Amino acid sequence: MGDVEGRGTTHAATLPLLAADVGGTYARIGLVQVDGQTITLGFHQRYACAEFSGLAEILCTFRQALADAAGAEFPDTCVVAIAGVLQGDVLLNSNLPWQVSLAETRQAAGIAQLHLINDFEALAWALPQVPLSQLEVLGKGDDSGLSLPALLLGPGTGLGAALVVDQGGRIGVQPSEAGHAQLAGNTPFELDVVRLLQARFGHVASERVFSGPGLINLYQVLCELRDIQPRWRMPADLVDAADAGSDVLAAECVALFCRWFGSFAGDLAITFRARSVCLAGGLTGHLQHYLRQGGFMQRFIDKGVLSDTLREVPVYTLEHGQLGLIGAAAWYVAHTHA
Repeated sequence: MGDVEGRGTTHAATLPLLAADVGGTYARIGLVQVDGQTITLGFHQRYACAEFSGLAEILCTFRQALADAAGAEFPDTCVVAIAGVLQGDVLLNSNLPWQVSLAETRQAAGIAQLHLINDFEALAWALPQVPLSQLEVLGKGDDSGLSLPALLLGPGTGLGAALVVDQGGRIGVQPSEAGHAQLAGNTPFELDVVRLLQARFGHVASERVFSGPGLINLYQVLCELRDIQPRWRMPADLVDAADAGSDVLAAECVALFCRWFGSFAGDLAITFRARSVCLAGGLTGHLQHYLRQGGFMQRFIDKGVLSDTLREVPVYTLEHGQLGLIGAAAWYVAHTHA
């Protein structure tokens, strides 16, 4: 395994720690070394969450893999970046295949210090360490690079959102649950979609559309409105059909998704007065081609009197990769070496 390095925010060396990035689909876990200004990711693995009974089992599996492959000791400190919100001892999340208790996980995995933070909060902590060369330009804006405040959005199994801010010369991160805020329709057709989703779900959170499962929700509603029998059940199959040009409705669905997501991103950029926007998450990579067709940026900018302001905001896409692990370590460093 190759190392991944990022600039940390600490001024002194710290002990090795375990970093994990757990989404609704995959869990990435790695051994991290922090040395001065450098965070180095060493041995790391990826696991399919659905193949395990819980977070503790994944951590125990990695413990054995670490001993077998690297001969390294299991650290007594672990930071887990995980989709959801911690309420007391229990993680609130509708996208994981199992429940998570902080105390039970700590005991079952044999970890003395276990911290759970939001997965997109961790990714936001890593964002300032990403070289500009690794960001793909979607909207050039004023060409000023990744300026703060930076809005981070990620449609994947769910919809992540976080804001990276400058706190008097130090990096800070404001986590968000914007994916659970009410979905807003912007056209008569989108309002028809929201109406049908409302009949199905009641409260229609934004991630009911802006996520992998949300893309299928959107497709099913389009089929209902067009009186067509749905052909696709998985987001990857839907996108493949759109790519191949074999299904006109699939292509219409993906294009609508990108336009509508552009409106949502523009709304958040205005709300937080963001000076740059970065799109991550698994679905972003699959939809790169469609995001570049222009509908996303057209709707991102279409904000009435503030349209000129948003034209100055650069928009980037980012490959997630192991950044969640680096970000989890950066969070730990920032909160123990303040």
